[in-house]
Amino acid sequence: MKSLKNIASLCMATTVAFTAQYSIAATQWDLPLAWPADNFITKAVTEFTDDVKATTNGELDIITHPGGSLGFKGPDMFGAVRDGLVPIGDMLLSQQTGEDPRLGLASLPYLIGSLKELEKFGTFYRPLLDEIYAKNNQKILFTLPWPDQQIFTTEAIETIDDMKNVKIRTFNKSTTEVFEAVGMTPVQLPWGEVVPSLASGAIDAVATSAASAVDGSFWEFLGYIYPTRQSWNTNVVSVNLDYWNDLSKDNQQKIEALAKEFEPKVWASIDGINVSDMKKLTDHGMVAGTISDDLRAKFKELASPLREKEIKLMGPSARKVVDAFQAAN
Repeated sequence: MKSLKNIASLCMATTVAFTAQYSIAATQWDLPLAWPADNFITKAVTEFTDDVKATTNGELDIITHPGGSLGFKGPDMFGAVRDGLVPIGDMLLSQQTGEDPRLGLASLPYLIGSLKELEKFGTFYRPLLDEIYAKNNQKILFTLPWPDQQIFTTEAIETIDDMKNVKIRTFNKSTTEVFEAVGMTPVQLPWGEVVPSLASGAIDAVATSAASAVDGSFWEFLGYIYPTRQSWNTNVVSVNLDYWNDLSKDNQQKIEALAKEFEPKVWASIDGINVSDMKKLTDHGMVAGTISDDLRAKFKELASPLREKEIKLMGPSARKVVDAFQAAN
């Protein structure tokens, strides 16, 4: 009888230990990403989520779902996090302008000229972003920049006439308008539809970064690369405030500290990532072309009224950010 009691006690102790261990790891969040598993954004976000699990001692486990595998397309992300369809998400800011036009401010054509300028712009822009996200039940954890934007084409481009009627994939309002202004035929597509559209011949060119060109094996469809640098783009990883407020204060502080340390490391890595990806593209036979001074000047001339119109539509808060940036630049 005594042995039976010992066995029962052992079983109870094991059950309690298992339950306690399970409760520690019970909080699990799904994080959707539009980008493939090998994309640098996905890798960076996954590194962050691994660090979150470690720093919270397993109390929060964030599972990344790349390649749109949860069914959310890029432009859906802001609303999905706001509405609690997912606890946390990664999103390209310029694809969220349907929610608030000011989310496209940093990507306006030829407003920003380099990655360094994009980082400086962020010091003036981040307070406005924090305000927009807070009003939409979200908290920004960190931002990630994309490398410079280029166009990838089937045919060589030397003059603006070579761009006429070329069907180019664009990804937001500003890229659509600027390429339309130079006579191209923009087709606005989320990333998941780009490669199928290239394969079917629905588009002849793509506006994106070298990182995405590698993701899509563009050398199978396109031959030339041109550094138009018409815009600079930033991603945000944000968390739904209802989910965030369910975390302990201790874990909130740990995650905030981790994000603050993580963000500058990602920004510092971008130039190296771009160089590596450009080499992969040219090693596969793509030709890295150049944009003449005259052609770039024409791009900027056509972009200027489009940019100013958008800033005006965004209102005084957007104008204040731009004026502060330009005064400091």
